[in-house]
Amino acid sequence: MKILVTAGDTYEPIDDVRKVTHMATGRLGSLIADEFAKQGAKVTFICGEHSIRPTLKMEKIIEIQGVVSLQKTLKDLLSHTQFDSLVHSMAVSDYTIRGLVTEDDLIKKFLKIIPYIKNISNQKEMYSYIKEAFSSALYNAEGKISSDYESLLVFMDRAPKVISCVKQMQPNTILVGFKLLSNVDEETLVAAAKEQMQLSGSDFVLANDLADIDGDNHKGLLISSKGIIDRPATKQDIAKSIVNHVTNCIGRD
Repeated sequence: MKILVTAGDTYEPIDDVRKVTHMATGRLGSLIADEFAKQGAKVTFICGEHSIRPTLKMEKIIEIQGVVSLQKTLKDLLSHTQFDSLVHSMAVSDYTIRGLVTEDDLIKKFLKIIPYIKNISNQKEMYSYIKEAFSSALYNAEGKISSDYESLLVFMDRAPKVISCVKQMQPNTILVGFKLLSNVDEETLVAAAKEQMQLSGSDFVLANDLADIDGDNHKGLLISSKGIIDRPATKQDIAKSIVNHVTNCIGRD
């Protein structure tokens, strides 16, 4: 049984010392990887640089940085190795850094283009012109950004949904996705999980609410096409539940 587990966080660098990241520690993913290893599985573990590692021996541990790094690593692995299951517990960046600009520089840029946009009657064309002007004002940091600026704007672009490539490349792999929301009711959480299943082709989704996570006390809903199939209450319970359901699916195949 060959398993691929992603865990922890990704980060998007603003400059050499600052970054946009996530609070995920990789604790849950490491428990899932260990639980699969107890079943004799050969586990490849992808994680962030500072993520918690599994305690048991993995076939391979791969560190990644940002979403682009994760996407490349996943595609390389899926191109060369057939996995029975992929458990995607990693908290992946939703946005990547496009560039930076000070507030003063952006205002100056806008003032420069006002005489030109006043003569543009087409709203779509005007929008495109302004967007291009703003983009040209951005720069990518080299070294450490000075702390002398009064204000600094960070422009970000939506990142690709890495999970979407899994079923495209390995349609028979059992895919487990994760959905985290904050302070919502169960109906909203389940609906979001089902939407993710539809978009990514996940066979299971572990839906959880930030309000229900306190260390290893971690309530979740394991959801399949049949609906809610389990309600684990700790990280350890979640790991066991995912491994049990995945191995049962592999056994039936």
